[in-house]
Amino acid sequence: MATGMWTATSGAAAQSLNLDTIANNLANTDTPAFKKDITTFKEYLATVEREHLPTDIPRGPIKERDLYPLDGKDQAFVVVDGTQAIHKQGPLRVTQRQLDVALEGPGFLEVNTPQGIRYSRQGSLKVAADGRLVNSDGYPILAVTPDLKGGGPVSPVQTSGGPAVALQNPAGRYVNLRDRGSYLTISDQGEIYARDDLVAKLSVVEFKDLTRLKKSGAQLFENKDPTGPVKPTHTLLRQGVLEGSNVNPIEEMTNLINANRLFEQDLKSLKTYGELMGKEANEIGKI
Repeated sequence: MATGMWTATSGAAAQSLNLDTIANNLANTDTPAFKKDITTFKEYLATVEREHLPTDIPRGPIKERDLYPLDGKDQAFVVVDGTQAIHKQGPLRVTQRQLDVALEGPGFLEVNTPQGIRYSRQGSLKVAADGRLVNSDGYPILAVTPDLKGGGPVSPVQTSGGPAVALQNPAGRYVNLRDRGSYLTISDQGEIYARDDLVAKLSVVEFKDLTRLKKSGAQLFENKDPTGPVKPTHTLLRQGVLEGSNVNPIEEMTNLINANRLFEQDLKSLKTYGELMGKEANEIGKI
Protein backbone atom coordinates (compact mmCIF):
# COMPACT_ATOMS: atom_id res chain seq x y z
CA MET A 1 0.00 0.00 0.00
CA ALA A 2 2.88 2.33 0.79
CA THR A 3 4.07 1.93 -2.79
CA GLY A 4 0.87 3.49 -4.11
CA MET A 5 1.24 6.38 -1.68
CA TRP A 6 4.72 7.21 -2.98
CA THR A 7 3.48 6.94 -6.55
CA ALA A 8 0.81 9.55 -5.82
CA THR A 9 3.36 11.71 -4.00
CA SER A 10 5.75 11.67 -6.95
CA GLY A 11 2.90 12.52 -9.31
CA ALA A 12 1.85 15.49 -7.17
CA ALA A 13 5.44 16.77 -7.01
CA ALA A 14 5.84 16.44 -10.78
CA GLN A 15 2.59 18.28 -11.47
CA SER A 16 3.63 21.03 -9.05
CA LEU A 17 6.72 21.69 -11.18
CA ASN A 18 4.57 21.53 -14.30
CA LEU A 19 2.27 24.19 -12.85
CA ASP A 20 5.29 26.44 -12.23
CA THR A 21 6.38 26.05 -15.86
CA ILE A 22 2.94 26.87 -17.23
CA ALA A 23 2.61 29.87 -14.91
CA ASN A 24 5.96 31.18 -16.16
CA ASN A 25 4.75 30.82 -19.75
CA LEU A 26 1.62 32.82 -18.98
CA ALA A 27 3.67 35.50 -17.24
CA ASN A 28 5.72 35.96 -20.43
CA THR A 29 2.83 36.16 -22.88
CA ASP A 30 3.84 39.71 -23.82
CA THR A 31 7.63 39.27 -23.58
CA PRO A 32 9.25 39.81 -27.01
CA ALA A 33 10.69 36.66 -28.60
CA PHE A 34 9.95 34.54 -25.51
CA LYS A 35 9.93 30.78 -26.18
CA LYS A 36 7.50 28.73 -24.14
CA ASP A 37 8.64 25.74 -22.09
CA ILE A 38 7.06 22.36 -21.66
CA THR A 39 7.73 19.93 -18.83
CA THR A 40 8.69 16.38 -19.81
CA PHE A 41 8.11 13.42 -17.53
CA LYS A 42 9.39 9.90 -17.32
CA GLU A 43 8.45 6.85 -15.29
CA TYR A 44 11.15 5.68 -12.94
CA LEU A 45 11.18 1.88 -12.90
CA ALA A 46 13.25 0.42 -10.11
CA THR A 47 13.62 -2.84 -12.04
CA VAL A 48 15.39 -0.98 -14.87
CA GLU A 49 17.44 1.67 -13.07
CA ARG A 50 18.47 -0.23 -9.97
CA GLU A 51 21.63 -2.30 -9.78
CA HIS A 52 20.90 -5.89 -10.79
CA LEU A 53 22.26 -8.38 -8.29
CA PRO A 54 22.18 -12.16 -8.52
CA THR A 55 19.19 -13.78 -6.84
CA ASP A 56 20.11 -15.12 -3.44
CA ILE A 57 18.95 -18.50 -2.15
CA PRO A 58 16.11 -18.02 0.38
CA ARG A 59 17.32 -18.64 3.93
CA GLY A 60 14.34 -19.75 5.96
CA PRO A 61 10.72 -20.49 5.08
CA ILE A 62 9.95 -19.88 1.39
CA LYS A 63 7.54 -17.00 0.89
CA GLU A 64 5.31 -16.09 -2.05
CA ARG A 65 7.66 -13.35 -3.27
CA ASP A 66 10.47 -15.91 -3.45
CA LEU A 67 8.46 -17.89 -6.00
CA TYR A 68 7.41 -14.78 -7.96
CA PRO A 69 10.16 -12.14 -7.45
CA LEU A 70 9.02 -8.65 -8.39
CA ASP A 71 12.58 -7.29 -8.47
CA GLY A 72 11.25 -3.76 -8.08
CA LYS A 73 8.54 -4.05 -10.75
CA ASP A 74 6.05 -2.70 -8.21
CA GLN A 75 8.12 0.44 -7.70
CA ALA A 76 7.07 2.84 -10.45
CA PHE A 77 7.29 6.57 -9.85
CA VAL A 78 6.72 9.65 -11.97
CA VAL A 79 9.66 12.05 -12.11
CA VAL A 80 10.32 15.27 -14.02
CA ASP A 81 12.77 14.61 -16.84
CA GLY A 82 13.32 18.33 -17.45
CA THR A 83 11.91 21.29 -19.34
CA GLN A 84 12.27 21.90 -23.05
CA ALA A 85 11.88 25.18 -24.91
CA ILE A 86 9.60 25.19 -27.95
CA HIS A 87 11.33 27.18 -30.72
CA LYS A 88 8.22 27.92 -32.73
CA GLN A 89 8.24 31.26 -34.56
CA GLY A 90 6.39 33.97 -32.68
CA PRO A 91 4.14 36.55 -34.36
CA LEU A 92 5.82 39.61 -35.92
CA ARG A 93 4.81 43.09 -34.82
CA VAL A 94 5.75 46.26 -36.71
CA THR A 95 7.34 48.94 -34.48
CA GLN A 96 9.07 51.13 -37.12
CA ARG A 97 12.05 51.60 -34.78
CA GLN A 98 15.22 51.45 -36.86
CA LEU A 99 17.10 49.35 -34.27
CA ASP A 100 14.31 46.79 -33.83
CA VAL A 101 15.00 43.58 -35.75
CA ALA A 102 13.02 40.36 -35.92
CA LEU A 103 14.53 37.07 -37.01
CA GLU A 104 12.32 35.26 -39.48
CA GLY A 105 13.50 31.67 -39.43
CA PRO A 106 15.43 29.46 -36.98
CA GLY A 107 18.45 31.75 -36.47
CA PHE A 108 19.82 33.52 -33.39
CA LEU A 109 21.83 36.67 -32.76
CA GLU A 110 25.18 36.22 -31.02
CA VAL A 111 25.41 38.13 -27.75
CA ASN A 112 28.45 38.56 -25.50
CA THR A 113 27.73 38.19 -21.77
CA PRO A 114 29.94 37.94 -18.66
CA GLN A 115 29.36 34.17 -18.83
CA GLY A 116 30.46 33.94 -22.46
CA ILE A 117 28.73 33.99 -25.84
CA ARG A 118 25.00 33.40 -25.69
CA TYR A 119 22.30 33.35 -28.36
CA SER A 120 19.11 35.37 -28.49
CA ARG A 121 16.17 36.16 -30.75
CA GLN A 122 15.25 39.29 -28.80
CA GLY A 123 15.82 42.06 -31.33
CA SER A 124 15.03 45.20 -29.35
CA LEU A 125 18.47 46.81 -29.79
CA LYS A 126 19.86 50.17 -28.71
CA VAL A 127 23.07 52.18 -28.74
CA ALA A 128 24.89 52.34 -25.40
CA ALA A 129 26.62 55.46 -24.07
CA ASP A 130 29.96 54.28 -25.47
CA GLY A 131 28.47 53.74 -28.95
CA ARG A 132 28.19 49.96 -28.80
CA LEU A 133 25.12 48.17 -30.14
CA VAL A 134 23.55 46.28 -27.23
CA ASN A 135 20.36 44.40 -26.46
CA SER A 136 17.73 45.45 -23.93
CA ASP A 137 19.84 44.01 -21.07
CA GLY A 138 22.94 45.96 -22.12
CA TYR A 139 24.87 42.98 -23.54
CA PRO A 140 26.87 43.73 -26.72
CA ILE A 141 25.57 42.34 -29.99
CA LEU A 142 28.34 40.64 -31.97
CA ALA A 143 29.17 41.07 -35.64
CA VAL A 144 31.05 38.82 -38.02
CA THR A 145 34.77 39.57 -38.28
CA PRO A 146 35.92 41.33 -41.47
CA ASP A 147 38.23 39.39 -43.74
CA LEU A 148 41.50 41.35 -43.84
CA LYS A 149 42.48 39.76 -47.15
CA GLY A 150 39.32 40.13 -49.13
CA GLY A 151 37.57 42.86 -47.21
CA GLY A 152 34.42 40.79 -46.81
CA PRO A 153 32.90 39.44 -43.62
CA VAL A 154 34.00 36.18 -42.05
CA SER A 155 31.40 33.92 -40.52
CA PRO A 156 31.85 33.07 -36.82
CA VAL A 157 31.40 29.39 -37.67
CA GLN A 158 33.28 26.94 -39.83
CA THR A 159 31.77 26.02 -43.17
CA SER A 160 33.69 22.76 -43.57
CA GLY A 161 32.51 19.36 -42.46
CA GLY A 162 34.30 19.61 -39.11
CA PRO A 163 32.94 21.04 -35.86
CA ALA A 164 31.87 24.65 -35.93
CA VAL A 165 34.02 26.90 -33.75
CA ALA A 166 33.23 30.49 -32.75
CA LEU A 167 35.91 33.08 -33.43
CA GLN A 168 38.04 34.15 -30.50
CA ASN A 169 38.08 37.58 -28.82
CA PRO A 170 34.37 38.53 -28.86
CA ALA A 171 35.31 42.08 -27.78
CA GLY A 172 36.82 42.58 -31.24
CA ARG A 173 33.43 41.88 -32.78
CA TYR A 174 31.43 44.64 -31.09
CA VAL A 175 29.35 46.90 -33.34
CA ASN A 176 30.37 50.53 -32.85
CA LEU A 177 27.76 53.06 -33.98
CA ARG A 178 29.38 56.14 -32.45
CA ASP A 179 29.18 59.18 -34.75
CA ARG A 180 27.27 57.15 -37.34
CA GLY A 181 24.32 59.48 -37.40
CA SER A 182 20.68 58.72 -36.76
CA TYR A 183 19.84 57.17 -40.13
CA LEU A 184 20.67 53.46 -40.03
CA THR A 185 19.35 50.62 -42.15
CA ILE A 186 19.64 46.88 -41.57
CA SER A 187 19.38 44.51 -44.53
CA ASP A 188 17.74 41.10 -44.59
CA GLN A 189 21.21 39.56 -44.17
CA GLY A 190 22.04 41.66 -41.09
CA GLU A 191 24.23 44.29 -42.77
CA ILE A 192 24.10 47.63 -40.96
CA TYR A 193 24.47 50.73 -43.15
CA ALA A 194 24.95 54.31 -42.08
CA ARG A 195 23.47 55.82 -45.20
CA ASP A 196 25.67 54.21 -47.89
CA ASP A 197 28.53 53.08 -45.62
CA LEU A 198 28.63 49.44 -44.46
CA VAL A 199 29.30 49.57 -40.70
CA ALA A 200 29.08 45.88 -39.74
CA LYS A 201 27.20 42.69 -40.35
CA LEU A 202 25.30 41.17 -37.45
CA SER A 203 26.36 37.65 -36.57
CA VAL A 204 23.37 35.37 -37.12
CA VAL A 205 23.79 31.63 -36.58
CA GLU A 206 21.62 28.53 -36.75
CA PHE A 207 21.79 25.18 -34.96
CA LYS A 208 21.33 21.66 -36.25
CA ASP A 209 19.76 20.47 -33.00
CA LEU A 210 17.70 23.09 -31.18
CA THR A 211 17.04 20.70 -28.31
CA ARG A 212 20.67 21.16 -27.21
CA LEU A 213 20.05 24.86 -26.50
CA LYS A 214 19.39 25.58 -22.83
CA LYS A 215 17.86 28.76 -21.49
CA SER A 216 20.28 31.07 -19.73
CA GLY A 217 17.82 33.68 -18.60
CA ALA A 218 14.50 34.52 -20.20
CA GLN A 219 15.89 35.77 -23.50
CA LEU A 220 19.28 34.02 -23.81
CA PHE A 221 20.26 30.49 -24.77
CA GLU A 222 23.45 28.57 -24.07
CA ASN A 223 24.70 26.04 -26.61
CA LYS A 224 25.33 22.57 -25.15
CA ASP A 225 26.07 20.96 -28.52
CA PRO A 226 29.84 20.45 -29.03
CA THR A 227 29.40 20.77 -32.81
CA GLY A 228 28.45 24.43 -32.32
CA PRO A 229 26.43 26.73 -34.59
CA VAL A 230 26.33 26.67 -38.38
CA LYS A 231 25.97 29.33 -41.07
CA PRO A 232 22.42 30.68 -41.45
CA THR A 233 20.61 29.43 -44.52
CA HIS A 234 16.95 29.93 -43.61
CA THR A 235 16.98 33.13 -41.54
CA LEU A 236 16.20 36.70 -42.61
CA LEU A 237 16.23 39.88 -40.53
CA ARG A 238 13.34 42.34 -40.65
CA GLN A 239 14.11 45.91 -39.61
CA GLY A 240 11.49 47.86 -37.68
CA VAL A 241 9.80 44.64 -36.56
CA LEU A 242 9.85 42.65 -33.31
CA GLU A 243 9.03 38.99 -32.78
CA GLY A 244 6.42 38.37 -30.11
CA SER A 245 6.11 35.56 -27.61
CA ASN A 246 5.04 32.19 -29.01
CA VAL A 247 2.87 31.55 -25.94
CA ASN A 248 -0.80 30.98 -26.74
CA PRO A 249 -2.69 32.21 -23.63
CA ILE A 250 -5.77 30.09 -24.32
CA GLU A 251 -3.69 26.94 -24.78
CA GLU A 252 -1.67 27.66 -21.64
CA MET A 253 -4.82 28.29 -19.57
CA THR A 254 -6.15 24.93 -20.74
CA ASN A 255 -2.86 23.28 -19.77
CA LEU A 256 -3.00 25.03 -16.40
CA ILE A 257 -6.49 23.71 -15.68
CA ASN A 258 -5.51 20.14 -16.69
CA ALA A 259 -2.33 20.19 -14.59
CA ASN A 260 -4.23 21.58 -11.61
CA ARG A 261 -6.84 18.81 -11.87
CA LEU A 262 -4.14 16.14 -12.04
CA PHE A 263 -2.47 17.68 -9.01
CA GLU A 264 -5.76 17.60 -7.09
CA GLN A 265 -6.33 13.95 -8.07
CA ASP A 266 -2.91 13.00 -6.71
CA LEU A 267 -3.72 14.79 -3.44
CA LYS A 268 -7.03 12.91 -3.20
CA SER A 269 -5.17 9.63 -3.76
CA LEU A 270 -2.77 10.55 -0.95
CA LYS A 271 -5.70 11.24 1.36
CA THR A 272 -7.33 7.91 0.43
CA TYR A 273 -4.11 5.99 1.07
CA GLY A 274 -3.73 7.75 4.41
CA GLU A 275 -7.25 6.72 5.46
CA LEU A 276 -6.67 3.12 4.38
CA MET A 277 -3.39 2.92 6.27
CA GLY A 278 -5.16 4.34 9.33
CA LYS A 279 -7.80 1.61 9.10
CA GLU A 280 -5.08 -1.00 8.63
CA ALA A 281 -3.36 0.11 11.81
CA ASN A 282 -6.42 0.79 14.00
CA GLU A 283 -9.12 -1.63 12.84
CA ILE A 284 -7.56 -4.65 11.12
CA GLY A 285 -5.04 -4.98 13.92
CA LYS A 286 -7.88 -5.54 16.42
CA ILE A 287 -9.19 -8.58 14.59
